[in-house]
Amino acid sequence: MKRIITVLAVAAVWLLLGIVPAQAHSELVSSTPTADSVLDTPPQSVELVFNQKVQNTFVTVTVVGTDGQQWGNSTPVVAGERLTAGIEAGIPPGVYTVGYRVVSEDGHPITGSYPFTVSAAPGPAGATPGPTEAAAATPASSAIGMTTTETSKGAPMVLPILGGIVVLLFVGGIVLVLRGERRKKG
Repeated sequence: MKRIITVLAVAAVWLLLGIVPAQAHSELVSSTPTADSVLDTPPQSVELVFNQKVQNTFVTVTVVGTDGQQWGNSTPVVAGERLTAGIEAGIPPGVYTVGYRVVSEDGHPITGSYPFTVSAAPGPAGATPGPTEAAAATPASSAIGMTTTETSKGAPMVLPILGGIVVLLFVGGIVLVLRGERRKKG
């Protein structure tokens, strides 16, 4: 009987420990321009900041206008948890959607998107895209209102549910073993 209880306990711990790493996925914590912001001048770049480092492979950032035209003009540059991508000079006023797909350091893809609006006419034609000082100084609190779609969304509920199932199975196993022992004795 002790052997069965030990096996069930080890199985329960193993299952619970196997679930915990799913909680450690990276997520977007801030961006420049911020989600739903209205800008007087067109941005020169997009900067995304994640809570953990992201890989520099398979990185995609798009800046798409309502007409479907792509305004991103460079290969995104990854530096730890920061990602920067240039935007073409002279984008017209309108609503734009920043879309991103990166791979977290642990190998899980992270995708999402958010809109921003340019309300004024484009700057001078000689402007060249590139990272701005304002982008580097963006605080993490600028992510408020951001609408991201993560592949790990919903994971916080999975752990308690699966943990409850494991506990129920463990308790059920012990009850069955004890009933079997009583029947043998009685």
